[in-house]
Amino acid sequence: MATTRKQFVTGVPSHRNAYDLFDGRWASDLGEVDPSFPRQGVPGFSTDPRPRQAAEHLGRDGRFEGYDILELGPLEAAHSYQLERLGARSVLGIESNTDAFVKSLIVKNMLGLNRSTFLLGDVAAHLAEPGPRYDLIFCCGILYHMLDPVELIRLAAGRSDRLFIWTHYVRDQPRLKHLKPRPYRGHGLDLTLYEFTYVGIGQGTFWGGNRPRTHWLDLPAILAILARFGLSRTTIIADWPDFPNGPAVTLAASRPGVA
Repeated sequence: MATTRKQFVTGVPSHRNAYDLFDGRWASDLGEVDPSFPRQGVPGFSTDPRPRQAAEHLGRDGRFEGYDILELGPLEAAHSYQLERLGARSVLGIESNTDAFVKSLIVKNMLGLNRSTFLLGDVAAHLAEPGPRYDLIFCCGILYHMLDPVELIRLAAGRSDRLFIWTHYVRDQPRLKHLKPRPYRGHGLDLTLYEFTYVGIGQGTFWGGNRPRTHWLDLPAILAILARFGLSRTTIIADWPDFPNGPAVTLAASRPGVA
């Protein structure tokens, strides 16, 4: 790729030129879907099982046919791609990170995602505004990046009867000494939040939240919050107590009586 300066590309037009705008700063392995791209990053476009797990537990016959899905923090649209392939009628991805938003648009263009739309802004702010209900809210890798995870679940439960979550959680607090316990009381809940302060904000490979601090939850607290706001039918799909960077859980939550 020949360039005269950063704002202009003078070589032959290609999707690879768009990819190279973020060379070395991709989290996802685009080589999964196009072998001409480098094999590096997380295999989210086909190998990652989480969209399929969401469809198995919260879809119909393992599919999302007819579903309007809200995706919180699509990052680089790898899961959006899978959600479309699983039959979603529409996918709306809300992304706060400006680089990740542009990368999602690059992937949308590159892979021809014609049922996915990406908006730039805060997920909680979107959920707090009046708007439609969704057949599913897909919340993968974002809950532990929230300053107020209780509020995120409350708002999500107000806009959907089905919530899919993958998140880190607190299991052995002494092991995670960088987390500071903070009492939380509100909405009839009496919990402990665990404060985490980011390092590396502003770096090209920072994929955390949009505040300097965030709060983690332990797993009983997550289940209690879901139940408090009506999503009490929960299934723990997978639990990794020894997951890198902290314990992690995949779970499906829905309102009782919802098919």
